Amino acid sequence: MKRARILSFLLWALLGGAGLPGWSQAQPATLTYAVKGADTLWMHHYAPQGAANGMTVVFVHGGAFTGGDPVNQKPFAEGMTQRGYRVFVLKYRLYLKGKSFGCETATPEKLTAIKTAIEDVDDAGAYLVQHARTLGVDTSRMFLAGSSAGAEAVLNAVFNSYRPKGAAPQRRYRGVLAFAGAVLDINALTKEAWVPLLLMHGTRDQLVPYGTAAHRFCRAGDAGWLMMFGSHTILLEARRKGWPAVLYAYEGGGHEVSNYMFRRFHEMDNFMQAVVAQKPPAPALITCK
Repeated sequence: MKRARILSFLLWALLGGAGLPGWSQAQPATLTYAVKGADTLWMHHYAPQGAANGMTVVFVHGGAFTGGDPVNQKPFAEGMTQRGYRVFVLKYRLYLKGKSFGCETATPEKLTAIKTAIEDVDDAGAYLVQHARTLGVDTSRMFLAGSSAGAEAVLNAVFNSYRPKGAAPQRRYRGVLAFAGAVLDINALTKEAWVPLLLMHGTRDQLVPYGTAAHRFCRAGDAGWLMMFGSHTILLEARRKGWPAVLYAYEGGGHEVSNYMFRRFHEMDNFMQAVVAQKPPAPALITCK
C-alpha cells in the first residue's frame, strides 16, 4: 500500500503535480543555446498546457543588464502556457553584472551591455529556428517579448542599429511585445525591419523614457548620458508611417509597468491572435490608469 502511494506520488510529480494542492505547472526544460567563453547560455522551455495554439513567445527578462533571472519569469510563462502558448525564457550575458547601469557608468559600457544582449537574443532565435521541428515551434508564429532591460534588448534586436549598413534585417518574429522599452536609434525604425508592436509604458517612468529623453534622465555632463527613444516616440513614428502598433500608456505610471506582463494576459493574447489572423492593430494610443 505504501509502495503504491509512493509510485502514485512520483507519477503525479512527473506530470507536474496535477491535482495536488500547492503544486504548480510542470517544471520547464532547460536548453543550452550557445556557449560563449566562460558563459553557457540557456533558456527555459515551457510547453503549452492543454490545447496548443501553435504560437511561441521568446521572453527576455529585465534587470538593468546587471541582474535578473529567468526563474522569476515563471508566472508570465505559466500564464501564457495556460492559454496555449509555447514559451522560452532566455538567460543571456549580463555584461554589467555586479556593476551599475546608472549615470555614473560610461556610455560605451552601457552600449556594450545592450549590444551583448542583442547578440544573445539573435543567437537564441537562430537556435529555435534550427531546432524548430524537435521543439514543436512553428517559425511562422514566433513572437519576441521583453521587460525593462529585456524590452530594450528585444526592440534593439529587431531595430538593430548595429547591423552593417545595407544588410537586410532579420524578419524572424511576427511581432514584438515590449514592457517599458526604448530604442537607441530612431533611424533604425524602417519599413524593412518593422513588425507589429504591443507596447506598455508608464508616462512617468523614471528609468526608461516614455518619450525621447536620456536614459534614467542623466544629465549631459554625466559619464552615462545616453539618449533613448521610448514607447511614445516609437508610436508616433508608427502613426506617421501607418505601421501596426498599439501603446498602452499608463497615466502617471512609473517603471513598475515593466512588470505588467504578469497581469495583462488578455491584451497580450488579443494582440498575438490578431497578428496571426493577419489583422494587426492600426497605430493606436490607449490611455490607462
